[in-house]
Amino acid sequence: MPWGGAEVLLAFLLYGTVPGLLNYGGSSPETAGLLAFPIVLALFLVAAWQLYPGWRVFRSGMSELPEQLPRSQRLGIWDCRVLALGILVWLVVTPVVLTLNSLVTILFTQFDLPMEPHPLTKMAAGPAGEQFLFLLEACLAAPVVEEILFRGLLLTWMIGARERNIGREQLWSIAPAKVRPLLVVAMGVVFASCSGKVGPVVFAGVLTLGMVVLWFGGRRGKQHIRAIYASAALFALVHAGVWPSPIPLFVLGLGLGWIAIRSRGVLVPIVVHGLFNAVSAVYVLRGAT
Repeated sequence: MPWGGAEVLLAFLLYGTVPGLLNYGGSSPETAGLLAFPIVLALFLVAAWQLYPGWRVFRSGMSELPEQLPRSQRLGIWDCRVLALGILVWLVVTPVVLTLNSLVTILFTQFDLPMEPHPLTKMAAGPAGEQFLFLLEACLAAPVVEEILFRGLLLTWMIGARERNIGREQLWSIAPAKVRPLLVVAMGVVFASCSGKVGPVVFAGVLTLGMVVLWFGGRRGKQHIRAIYASAALFALVHAGVWPSPIPLFVLGLGLGWIAIRSRGVLVPIVVHGLFNAVSAVYVLRGAT
């Protein structure tokens, strides 16, 4: 598959199957995710190398130090102001997402609609060792793995910028970057359908309608917006098994996608995601004690 979609699909499938295989192999559910962490990271690196074999952080022949480059050419990791922007995004997005989550919970409780608890919350009610594993999984492993996948691989692939930088324009004729957000949203619909729940399927339909509006109603040059929307939609819908958490997670995904584009990397989204999960983890631990 010369268009690179096979590597993305393989990485995405392994992201979900490696912890499950370790679990079936005898590892407890609370340790399977942590044991899979380095394995999944290694597989993501292989997928990124296959997708962009000629890509380098700085193009060949560029001898200037990062501080001497124009601001638009710096990587976010070199600019503390971008990291500060990530903290600001966390401060803004976190109360919005948590408030939306509270409203959704109240609504579902009021109408007696089914809600699924997150599997990690069971670990929070366990002994101190399981609580420690819970914090590692929620605040470190999950943010790193999910941001590398959704914002590092998928978002970059949908935009197609690195392909243009390394001279792989021939890929566009087989899977143009313009249609990739549609493919990613369609993948999210598949995940929602596999959940076997009506709520995620309806929500996936709403997100698909939003993608159609962006597709036909957006102005030219909005590829970044479509890519951010599609990555947020898939990020939300892969959590369809923990319904109705995909609703607020979609808003979180929008913020993470925007800061990934703004910082030109995944470091800041990892920080924002980890801080957000830390707030949620503390809340869960306090409720369990």
